[in-house]
Amino acid sequence: MTSEAHPTNLPTEQLRDDINTLMQTVTTLIEGEPTFATLETALHSHAALSDQLAMYSPDASSAAALQRIEDFITRQAGSYYQANEATLDDQESKRFIALFARQLLALEGVGPATARQLFTAGIFTPEAFFKLTPQALEALDLPSTTLARLTPLIK
Repeated sequence: MTSEAHPTNLPTEQLRDDINTLMQTVTTLIEGEPTFATLETALHSHAALSDQLAMYSPDASSAAALQRIEDFITRQAGSYYQANEATLDDQESKRFIALFARQLLALEGVGPATARQLFTAGIFTPEAFFKLTPQALEALDLPSTTLARLTPLIK
């Protein structure tokens, strides 16, 4: 592989900007009430940093740290969704789920409607989903067709 195909020098200025943006938005999420705009900025800055670092094969600890940050943003978004679901119109709700339920949407059998139901029930990440027992899944008050699709995934 040539150095052009796999550069060895990180563009430090862009990397620093991406890290600072992510730090600022995550700090805002920690210290205050999240807003849709802050959550969206946090997610986009996380994606920009992840994309930039992916070109340089980050080590396992860096990848794990980025995953923990994404999970934090997703949990914050889930809490925001639960608190504000009634005030979101259908288009906003669909956009929110498309943005913040990406990890759930990657699961077999989980589409936007199911992801919305899981978010409403407090399940925001695959990790939280896979911790469910069949009994806990049944207790989420999901439609029977959703339960039929999801139950085999957690057994």
